[in-house]
Amino acid sequence: MTKDSGEKIGRFAESVSAGIKDGFPGDLAACFVVIWTLLSRIPLPESWWPEKMPKGDRALALAPLAGGLLGMTGGLAAVIVSFAGGRSQVSAWAAAAVYFLAGWSLHLDGWGDLWDGIGSGRRGEALREIMKDSRLGSFGGASLVLAFGLWTSLLASTAPHLRFSACVVSAASARFAEDCAAFYGRYPWEEGMAKGWVDEFSSCDLFVSALCLLPFSVLSPLRAALCAALGGVTGISLAFFMNRRLGGVNGDVLGASAVAAEIASLAVWALW
Repeated sequence: MTKDSGEKIGRFAESVSAGIKDGFPGDLAACFVVIWTLLSRIPLPESWWPEKMPKGDRALALAPLAGGLLGMTGGLAAVIVSFAGGRSQVSAWAAAAVYFLAGWSLHLDGWGDLWDGIGSGRRGEALREIMKDSRLGSFGGASLVLAFGLWTSLLASTAPHLRFSACVVSAASARFAEDCAAFYGRYPWEEGMAKGWVDEFSSCDLFVSALCLLPFSVLSPLRAALCAALGGVTGISLAFFMNRRLGGVNGDVLGASAVAAEIASLAVWALW
């Protein structure tokens, strides 16, 4: 082991230790309630809401856990429709509809905004203005058609007995992608809703995010490992690209990285 690598491991260990001393994972329940409320349309009891709000980056670290649970909604829909005699495409579209209503819509919003911005050919502040526009442009509309089309086609091409696992693992890996984007990105402006989530996302948070993938890996360890790797590559690549193009990573970029990584992950299940 070289001196540099030893120093990096030492800094990482210090970061993890500091995170634990600061109350993480002691506030895991509070972090999960916050991230679930943000990513999901499925309500939790008001009594579960924490009296003291956890830091944004700590809640974001649990996104893969929330994502995997959200993926179960689509997976269950696919199983039920298939069991009732529905064909593969019907099963896949039923899963997409339930998953969309459960919370996928949030990420699709960022996906559409990003493609409207990229399609404009602009950069920096001009790109930001396009992405902030609440109206959906032609690139954004086409991107949503592609997202739904690819998602449903890949799930329909997956073996029926693997569809539930595919939905769960792919959804968890997608949220790991946005955590990687947050870690390698920088927030491009002085203030904004996602600033604390991106700028303060640490190596300890990324480590916790990776741990959140483990419960779902039991469904298919090798596929789960490949999906996690694809999620990481997708999030990191998009972060580097948008750091140059936009000046950093915002909430739309996080959502778009999740959609792209989920489609890539579903391809693993469809092709293998």
